[in-house]
Amino acid sequence: MANLNRIILVGRLTADPEARATMDGIPMAKFRLAVDRQRQSGTDFIDVIAWRRAAEVCSDYLKKGSLVLVEGRIQIRSFEDQTGQRRWATEVVARNVQMLDKSPVSGRQSPVDNRQETGDRRQETDEEFVDDADLESDLPF
Repeated sequence: MANLNRIILVGRLTADPEARATMDGIPMAKFRLAVDRQRQSGTDFIDVIAWRRAAEVCSDYLKKGSLVLVEGRIQIRSFEDQTGQRRWATEVVARNVQMLDKSPVSGRQSPVDNRQETGDRRQETDEEFVDDADLESDLPF
């Protein structure tokens, strides 16, 4: 059986996205998503990272409280903190981000992802298939 790492979340941003760039100038945006649990009381807070064009659009259009659908994969990475201790981070690397709030200008929902609109269908661009595993060492935090 093949392996699969895919997650779909719907939640609200807990703060405005934090926009940065790697040392190579690749845009990235990081934000935390508050996702309510269905059958239990409580909320999960999940870190999300978007890259390239999706990162630029997220940082331009998403704000604290925005309702979004995020589709991507879970990534667990380790790093050394300032004291030299090994730390672990679990986050979602966004493949697509869909704004679910009505757009204040047009009154319609708008996509925020690495896809191009084509009528009722959305096509993925080549940019979406770039493997970001080697970018992990360039993270500015």
